[in-house]
Amino acid sequence: MMFCAAIGAIFLIVGLLFVTNIANAAERAFHLFAQFTPRVGTATPTTLRIVGAFWVPLGAFFLAVGILR
Repeated sequence: MMFCAAIGAIFLIVGLLFVTNIANAAERAFHLFAQFTPRVGTATPTTLRIVGAFWVPLGAFFLAVGILR
């Protein structure tokens, strides 16, 4: 179950970075993504901040399951 906790910690940390936009994490990740994909569509750095808001509770859940199980 430590694998589950490790994945949860990664999701939690990256989600918090995106939501709070510490060190422009959402903008940097968006520009990295835009370099490797020819069509970005309607995605923006704000989209990554919204995605990060969903990753925080998901990561917290995985972390809790990994620790408590």
